[in-house]
Formats: sequence, C-alpha cells, structure tokens
Amino acid sequence: MARPWYRAFRDFFSIRRLWLFPLLAGSAWFITLTILLVRWLVIGRPQYPGQVNPYVPFISDIAAHQFKPVFIVGCVVTGVTFVGTMFAVHHVRYSPQFYKLTDDALWRQITSLIAEVAGMGAAVSLINLSVFDTADAHVRHRHLLMGTFGGLFVSAITTTAVWWDQICGPTVFVGLRKWCMFNTFLVLCQFGCGLAFVILMYGGYYKSSGILEWCLTYLGSFWLASFVGYTMFREGEEVRIENEDERQPLLV
Repeated sequence: MARPWYRAFRDFFSIRRLWLFPLLAGSAWFITLTILLVRWLVIGRPQYPGQVNPYVPFISDIAAHQFKPVFIVGCVVTGVTFVGTMFAVHHVRYSPQFYKLTDDALWRQITSLIAEVAGMGAAVSLINLSVFDTADAHVRHRHLLMGTFGGLFVSAITTTAVWWDQICGPTVFVGLRKWCMFNTFLVLCQFGCGLAFVILMYGGYYKSSGILEWCLTYLGSFWLASFVGYTMFREGEEVRIENEDERQPLLV
C-alpha cells in the first residue's frame, strides 16, 4: 500500500536533486560549528560570563556571546535542509522513480511518517534555540535544547528502523547497504557520545563533557551528509537489486 500523501509531493521536487538536502544540511552545520570553534580559539579561548564549563565552552556559550548572527543563519539553513533531508530520505523509499517499495509494511510507513514529523519538530526547536537563546535564558535554553535533541533522537531511531531491512534483508538495492550501515554506525556513535556527555557533565567532569559535546555535534554533520548515499540518483541507471541475476530462471 503506497502512502496516501505520496502523490501530493511526487512532482514538488526533482528526484534527481533530493541529495542536495542532506549535503547542504551536513555542510551548513559543519561550517557553523567550525566558525564558532575557530573564532573562540583565535581570540585566545576566553571564558564567557555565566559559563558553566571552565575549560571548554559549550556551543551555546559561544553562540550567545559572539557571532550570534552566524549561529542563527547556520541553524536556520541546517533546520530547513534537515526537514528536506527527512522528506527526501523517506520519499525515495516509496517513489516509483527510485526504490519503489510501495508494498512496504504498514508499520514502516507509519514509522517513516513519525520520523519526518520528529525531524520537523527538531528543526523548529533548533531555529528557535538560535534566535531566542541568550546568556540569561537558561530555562528557555534547556527546553529548546531538549526539543532539538529529542526530535533528532526520535527521527534518527525511526529512520534507522525503517531502513534496517536494507542492512539485514536477504537482498538490498545495489550500493545502499554500505550507506545504511555507515549511517547506523554514526547513530550508535552519537548515542554513545550523548550518553557519555550527560554522565560526565552531571558528574562534574566538565572538560571531558565539553569535548564530547563538540564531538557529538560534529558527528551530527557527518550523519546528515551520509543520507546523500540514500538519495543520490544515478543518471541513466535503473534501480537494481543485488544478486538479481541469480534469481532469474536459467532457462527462458
């Protein structure tokens, strides 16, 4: 059964350009983080007012005091293209022009929709975080941060669940398995970094937790970019299934 809203988006974007969404999302987030980090290093690694971590400032500490316009622009571009990424990744799975899995299990179709809604919630929270997060807005910062990471977590887990059959299934589309495995590996790395970050931060190990936060966010940029492998359209090639020739009858 094809998803009921598929036809509404069938011609909205060219199927050949959907890979630009994850590329732009990953690049925008990577560049934003790098600008903030390099700026902090160049001016002598200052300690900002109200900075909880005395060794390594959290991203919000730098963003709230310096280069806020850069942070806002970076988060807006990342948020918008992340919504496009979630749409693209789940759209190509069911598109007749791509993987053509229109008879996919109903639970996967529902989970796919949940991933897109969660991604939209994460994007809205991230954009609001960049705009309304100031040095004295600790409660608001915490709520928006929880919304961002909560939405990202749900969208990452549900997307992994939807595409898991391309990792463990007996047959997968050519070239897709390696991208699914790489993406899932990054999800596991982010989960491990996030868990360690929370444990170390609340345990008072600020230097380690600060480094882990930067590692976690940089991993996120690579996770976003890895979806290019899901959505890259190969001009002049039909989507093929691995070992498809082996399943054809020997006699015609």
